[in-house]
Amino acid sequence: MKKNDQWFRENIRQVHIDFHMPEFPRDAIHNFNAQEFVSEFVRAKANVIGVFTKCHFGNAFYDNAVGHRHSGLKEDFFGEVLAEAKKHDIKVIAYYSLGTDAHAVLNNPDWYQVDEFGKVRGSEGTVWELPCLNSPYREELVIPQVKEITEKYEMDGYLFDIPYLHNHYCFCNYCKKKFYEEHGQELTPELLKTNRELVVGFGIDTAARCMKEIYDVIRKIRPEVLVNCNGAWRMGEPASVNATSDYGLWESQPSATGSFLGHSIRARHIRTLDVPVQIMTVRFTEGWGLMSCKTAEQLKFEFACIMANGGIINIGDQVLPNGTLQSGVYDIIGEAFSFVEEREAFCIGAKSVRGIAVIADNTNNWYHDKDDAATFGSAKMLIEGHHQFDLYYNNDFPDLTGYRAVVLPENVKLSPESAERLRAFVQGGGLLLAEGSATYSREAKNFALADVLGLDYLERTPYSFAYLTEREELWKGVARIPQLVEGEFIKTVPTTAETLSLIQWPLTVPAVNRAFRHPMPPAGLVSDFPAISANRYGQGTALYIAAPVFRTYWNSNHFWVRRIVTNLLDQYDTGKTFETDAPVHVEANLMEKDGKKFLHLINFQNIHAGEKSSSFYDPIESITPVHDIEVRINDPLIRSATTRPDGLKLETVATERGIRFTVPKVHIHTIVELSDNE
Repeated sequence: MKKNDQWFRENIRQVHIDFHMPEFPRDAIHNFNAQEFVSEFVRAKANVIGVFTKCHFGNAFYDNAVGHRHSGLKEDFFGEVLAEAKKHDIKVIAYYSLGTDAHAVLNNPDWYQVDEFGKVRGSEGTVWELPCLNSPYREELVIPQVKEITEKYEMDGYLFDIPYLHNHYCFCNYCKKKFYEEHGQELTPELLKTNRELVVGFGIDTAARCMKEIYDVIRKIRPEVLVNCNGAWRMGEPASVNATSDYGLWESQPSATGSFLGHSIRARHIRTLDVPVQIMTVRFTEGWGLMSCKTAEQLKFEFACIMANGGIINIGDQVLPNGTLQSGVYDIIGEAFSFVEEREAFCIGAKSVRGIAVIADNTNNWYHDKDDAATFGSAKMLIEGHHQFDLYYNNDFPDLTGYRAVVLPENVKLSPESAERLRAFVQGGGLLLAEGSATYSREAKNFALADVLGLDYLERTPYSFAYLTEREELWKGVARIPQLVEGEFIKTVPTTAETLSLIQWPLTVPAVNRAFRHPMPPAGLVSDFPAISANRYGQGTALYIAAPVFRTYWNSNHFWVRRIVTNLLDQYDTGKTFETDAPVHVEANLMEKDGKKFLHLINFQNIHAGEKSSSFYDPIESITPVHDIEVRINDPLIRSATTRPDGLKLETVATERGIRFTVPKVHIHTIVELSDNE
């Protein structure tokens, strides 16, 4: 039976309060007062909070009989905060540190995870002391504690942090025993090299089975409580782990990559799911627990990106060692949440209007790997080009009715059935854009969609980069020169495709006696191989770019690559629901709710960079408004446009395909309500 998650979907002003607290501070938790603690959330207009029951150090923060209670805790921290929050109708999610517990492993060394070199996975002066989920840690501590907490308290939800073995494998004696019993062979570091899929699969199964056991324990005691493990329902998360989570959580911090687009990109995936998903940012400028605070302007921007694209806002904070919160931080969060409150009615429950479906891969080891550059590069390019799109994980894409186009980055993994669905999509009139090795089959030594692309795969090239020859209509906004793509090209042989641009090789590969001023020499010979091609297939068209343009764009930010690809899409994708002349730094996204459409315009601006090697990213201090943005709505049913939340009715002009209007000002986030009423 599906649980009632409506409260979670409708309360999007959420705060997660970290409280990973060692015991050596002399004043640890001495100033905790539940009433004062919760008053900060009330003042900041938060409606959901995440509260600790056990931290990474293994310290319990509730009135426990199982496990180790923090020596500085005189009160029932979790219980008192829970009771006080309920007085103010604030929902409470109980946080439990699962995959890190210093007290447990330091007192039970055989519970440690062991790496492939035989070393225990200990902290070496950090917070990370990693117990193995196949050790008795689960049976002797985790399950008894979860039972105790669930029986004792009426929480609304759970968050279990770090449900995985590090990198999905461990070589402790408990893992070796279970692996041999299940697979009939020894678990060794050599097996990791020769059959990594089997070893990693065992690690993923460990996480899924552990979470299944926890989920079932909670369901028997409090079936109404929503359960989650950190990372559930993010793009690339194993389905077996997702099955144990009633809601999702995808951490997203600008400081992790230096890009502010992460919230929007992640939300464009999770909005396609049937479960609600938090996009979790933090108040800190750089990582968890650095006791700095972003500006209200930055938080408003971040929150706008999340809610406008269909996500649920969650912001992380950190309790001070003495058990109090920093009031100044809640001044900032409160201002940002007031901004959200004015707009959330137009965002909660909204669904995206279909335009382009990006189908791509992403890592299943997010704790240690970055999100895939090809996936995020394609999304960055489309956002900056003002294209309406949703993001799907490999074969998990729906019926494509309503989508005009599909984009396939190089990393996509498709089954034969999925390839056939895409073939039918193009044949029926859809537009396809594929890049690089997308759909390449090592077994067939050709593209799975070779007939659709009108190209056969030939081979790789000796160069790590090359150039695109100029084509006038695709070179709008870029210099009329051969344009560099800093990635590996593929030689293809056209069968029915038309060549739009050729690959131009670099003059040479630098070596002894072949050095240039720059390590990437200028363009040399023009090849006979297409760099960009178009193929008519059935009623539709397939476009192909013979280089990893999305990955290289994410990694290099070479604007000319984005402009060429955007020009290509604009030439062939002629059925857009909306078009805008907004600058690149303004994001546009179209949602629908209750029979109305809402165009979200989000304006971005940050400060100049300093030393990039030591600065995580460039924060936002203030955002300068953008004025007079022209928008064209290509829907004959739309008759009027009104800005929200201020209620300004815009003057519209009828066009052959719908209406056009000018948005006079976008500071951070302006919503334009589109209606069929005059």
